[in-house]
Amino acid sequence: MLKIAHILCKVAPNRHLFCPIICKTIFKHLVAEKTSLCTPIYPEPFKYNKYFNFKSHSFLSHPAVFAVSILTWLGFNQDEEKESELIMILKRAILCTQREEFEKAEQMLHLALRIAQQQQNRQGILYCYDLMANLAFNTYSLDKAEKLFVSVLQLLLEGGTPKDDIKVIHISLKLARICQLKANIERADIGYKWCLEQIEHHSKDDEDTKLLYGVINDWYAQYLLDIGNSAKALIHLNEAYKVCNEIEGINSEKCMLLLNDLGITSFRAEDYDRAEKFLQEAVNVGRKLEDKSHLGVIHANLGLILLQKGVYQEAEKFCNEGKKLEVFRQII
Repeated sequence: MLKIAHILCKVAPNRHLFCPIICKTIFKHLVAEKTSLCTPIYPEPFKYNKYFNFKSHSFLSHPAVFAVSILTWLGFNQDEEKESELIMILKRAILCTQREEFEKAEQMLHLALRIAQQQQNRQGILYCYDLMANLAFNTYSLDKAEKLFVSVLQLLLEGGTPKDDIKVIHISLKLARICQLKANIERADIGYKWCLEQIEHHSKDDEDTKLLYGVINDWYAQYLLDIGNSAKALIHLNEAYKVCNEIEGINSEKCMLLLNDLGITSFRAEDYDRAEKFLQEAVNVGRKLEDKSHLGVIHANLGLILLQKGVYQEAEKFCNEGKKLEVFRQII
């Protein structure tokens, strides 16, 4: 027992019972560009971020293509000379954000906003505000992000966008997330429930809607875990996992992380058999992936569950493997 405990303490630096990989929001890179004005492209603030710094994996591997596709969707025409400078600055701001050059990105966005205002380019102004809001959100300036997201919502609604449009739902979801992070539980609860109600009015055959449905369930489950409602969190995590499985495939990293989350949540709900099943599935998927950066933590989580169940030999095996994987990850 002491040997196992000693191994576990070396696997993760925070000494928490579980390593909460999936608090990073599994679906943040699954939202297609048409689902939102600006897909977050670097880690969002989350409860345990001071302990972990796992690198995000972008759903789109080519930043320039990503930027052009969103700009086209927003209605920019690159053939128009008066907009070419604005488009170029926005694309550079996106690239700076991806490189985590946040101060430079913000300077470029302010410049882009001035140009859009001079051109009276409503779409450009809207997009600048949205990028600025996401930048503030992801750099933990939650009050600033909240004000900017509210401005984006106002511009959308004033422009005739219906209240149940998926863009409105997506921005509202981010506002609910901000309320959660600011510990405004009542407003967060209202926001998440509203988003769930609105998304039900849309056909799940549409991929954008399906993606957003998965995001809402994933984020709402995290909120429910924060307030201690593990049983209800499991319901929404399962919905998120179904969407992820359908879109990404069962042997994807995002499905692996959701399986890890399902295992941890089942443990908190004192369903140890299901917890073991989910984490074993996560380990099996992780072994097939080229990127093994999360696998050590998942092994450690499975070891802790087996330790709780009294299966000491198996627990020690998974904890030892988790330790080896974590040491290897830190070396590379």
